[in-house]
Amino acid sequence: MGDDGRACRKWEEEIYWSHFQSAQFFQTLSGRNYRNQLAIPQKFANNLKEKLVGAVSLKGPSGLEWKAGLTMIDDTLYLKEGWKKFVVDHSLKENDVLIFKYVGASRFDVLMFDYQSLCEKESSYFIKRCENGGTDGGCKRKDNPTETIEVTNEASHDVSESTPSKRPRKHGALPPRSRGRQRGTCSSINRSVFSGPASHRRQVTEEDKDEALKMACASASENSFIVVMRPTHVYRGFYLQIPSEWATKYMPNRSQDLTLQVKDKTWKVRFYKRDYRTGGLAGGWKRFVHENFLEEFDVCLFNLVTGAATDDIVMDVSIFKVVEGVIPVTRLPPINLKGRKPMKI
Repeated sequence: MGDDGRACRKWEEEIYWSHFQSAQFFQTLSGRNYRNQLAIPQKFANNLKEKLVGAVSLKGPSGLEWKAGLTMIDDTLYLKEGWKKFVVDHSLKENDVLIFKYVGASRFDVLMFDYQSLCEKESSYFIKRCENGGTDGGCKRKDNPTETIEVTNEASHDVSESTPSKRPRKHGALPPRSRGRQRGTCSSINRSVFSGPASHRRQVTEEDKDEALKMACASASENSFIVVMRPTHVYRGFYLQIPSEWATKYMPNRSQDLTLQVKDKTWKVRFYKRDYRTGGLAGGWKRFVHENFLEEFDVCLFNLVTGAATDDIVMDVSIFKVVEGVIPVTRLPPINLKGRKPMKI
């Protein structure tokens, strides 16, 4: 039985490292040099040594990416050149914990957890690239908190990537990212960390993206706006910011519930007013996303049916799938981190 057990475990490891589309590791930022380099666990590096060559791309919860060079020092593989910028841009501190998910093509998705609260670092979802190549943590931003793509059309409408702003809030409280993530219910790494959703659709092409956006624009009207779905809208965070000019013109100057409708079905969603210009959809938006099978790069056209003049705001939503067909996303099981010791750097 002992030999059979060892053979079984060896087979399981071979299948995992050879056939799984993604692999993960976690690392604690410890030691005096944590800002300048990060060690990749030896087992992980050995199994992916043919794929980890030269440099990799690190994608944070904000959807932005950073390049980091790979360097071998005393038989240990390190993230080195470019790593310090990633640390500084995300305000990472000693003993913070990071989860790295290798998704192929020399790319990692990275989740970040605060060492004191053991919860995700909220600020990591709201990093925004500035004009000078930095991030919004250390440079002056434009007043408009959303990136808007100008589209020539007879109708006047907004097409937004709805990038959340990181601005001081003078009026109103910070909106929760979803009802499932209210204060006191955050994911603790002492228990488990969800590795994120797994999409089953085919690879999305640039032509797919252009076609979905083109169809949405063709259906737009004067009192509508368009949002291209991003990871923080549909995979994590679940907060959709409404373009500021549109919100100022059509939305109330307070937080309140509204109704989203797709054909004959409706959803109650909370509109959170952040300040005098910005606001977005949070509570209830996650359910809307899941029940309409929304994924990254899908395009939503929001058309106002009844506005701020009434107590019941209703928006009609047209969904333009970037890949046709309903393919539910798989919510992957959690990774249990309890009892693991950090690797020295």
